[in-house]
Amino acid sequence: MPTIRPWDAAPLRRAYAGLDPAGLAQEWLRHNPAYRRDHAATIRTSKVDAEAWRTFARRWGLRFPCRP
Repeated sequence: MPTIRPWDAAPLRRAYAGLDPAGLAQEWLRHNPAYRRDHAATIRTSKVDAEAWRTFARRWGLRFPCRP
């Protein structure tokens, strides 16, 4: 991602213009260092623990579509 100066937000607006609110939230999380550390820790300790993943999802406000 290019470096954006605070007074030059046009490239940033163009980069995220096509995103809906869920897409924007996903991009924010993807770049959030705390989320990335928490995700990595959950993967290391809970590869198959469904409750750990539910806790992780609740902690970050994640919701996934239900299966039909």
